[in-house]
Amino acid sequence: MNSDSDQLDPQSDPKPNALASIVEAASAKSPRKRALGEIFSRAFEIYRDNPIMIVPSLIPIAAIIVGLLIFAGYIGLIAVFGEEGFVAFSAVAGLFLFVIIMIVLFLLAEGMTIEMIREVSSGKKADLSYAWQATMAKTEPLLLTSLLAGIIIALGYVFFIIPGVILSFAFYFVAQTVMIDGQSGTQALKASYRFVEANLSDALIIVLASLAIGAVLPGIPFIGTLISLISFPYIYGLATLLYLDGENGEKAKEDS
Repeated sequence: MNSDSDQLDPQSDPKPNALASIVEAASAKSPRKRALGEIFSRAFEIYRDNPIMIVPSLIPIAAIIVGLLIFAGYIGLIAVFGEEGFVAFSAVAGLFLFVIIMIVLFLLAEGMTIEMIREVSSGKKADLSYAWQATMAKTEPLLLTSLLAGIIIALGYVFFIIPGVILSFAFYFVAQTVMIDGQSGTQALKASYRFVEANLSDALIIVLASLAIGAVLPGIPFIGTLISLISFPYIYGLATLLYLDGENGEKAKEDS
């Protein structure tokens, strides 16, 4: 026959263990929203542990170098063998095409980086091949939505600049809405706006920090430009982790 002390021993009572399992399961379904400091440190850890994330950002950088060399050589040939009017037209047309290609490459690099960050955040390894496939599947909405956002933001800057600044902030997470939630067009713009509205202070800090990184790093003597270029995955990581946290928070509210 068991004594009273044995009956009251919590280690022999299955109820506390069952309760702990329930609490653990509930915590897994309702992920805790990270503090901003954790987002900054986590973005660094992801980048440090997955250096392959730099590859998408290196592609447009390499394209810029090669493109400028080709463009300079092409203009040189036209200047020697072509007429003056044709040289001017070729220079403008070539420069316009070059800018379009660079914008597309940078958007694709951002999309691939977002996808790799999402994969790492879900417990998987960053996979360059998978990120490429996922981005290619969403290339059209990514490009068209970014173009739409760019046009609206440009119009905002035309009207006394301030509306352009506000719209730039409101549409800052457009790429995340496309790559993570599969939104496109005006729906993606609205989703980005709603996310910023719901996470105003955190989003403002992330945006300002990203702008500061992009402004300060190029000023470092000798290596500033290089460091600035390789900081892109970290900047994308900040926005993506904040967005993922916001999404987890919304899902937790819906489940509760």
